[in-house]
Amino acid sequence: MKKSIAVLTENKSVVFDAIRDYFKDKDIEVFETTSILEAADADLCLLDGYKGSLNSAIIQCGCFLKLHESLLPSFDCDNPAKAAFDYGVKVSGVTINYLNEDGTNGRIIAQYPVFLDIMTSFEDFQKEMKNVACKLVPFVLNSVIENVLFSYDMLMDQKGCNGGCNGACSGQQ
Repeated sequence: MKKSIAVLTENKSVVFDAIRDYFKDKDIEVFETTSILEAADADLCLLDGYKGSLNSAIIQCGCFLKLHESLLPSFDCDNPAKAAFDYGVKVSGVTINYLNEDGTNGRIIAQYPVFLDIMTSFEDFQKEMKNVACKLVPFVLNSVIENVLFSYDMLMDQKGCNGGCNGACSGQQ
């Protein structure tokens, strides 16, 4: 039976193209949606920029992960990248975590840092966060849907990339 991954977003997903490219040669359907009900029908759902809340009945229908633009538990807010930048952090990053049954942030699956210095503009920071997310998220989703423990070694093994990781977020599609 073919598995499916939904990317639930309110606008355009930051990582959808990278996910789609990563899974293009696998027997997994990947789709982007703004519908909570459609997302809940998928085997796995990633929230990317989704600001709404999910009730426990919906969360119990599937497996929900969240892409968060800070190193949780720091900056658990609606615009974490802006909050981290404005606060003047020198290290931020990307977190991918499960959602608890009550819709709050659950167990962290993976985090990856993004370093900032005095010369880093907010635009540069956002671009680097997007690049990190585009590299990390497909591997995390693959580990969850295949029911294997995520390891950072997966990022170093480009065979798992199926050619979809190179340039997926830099506009080289």
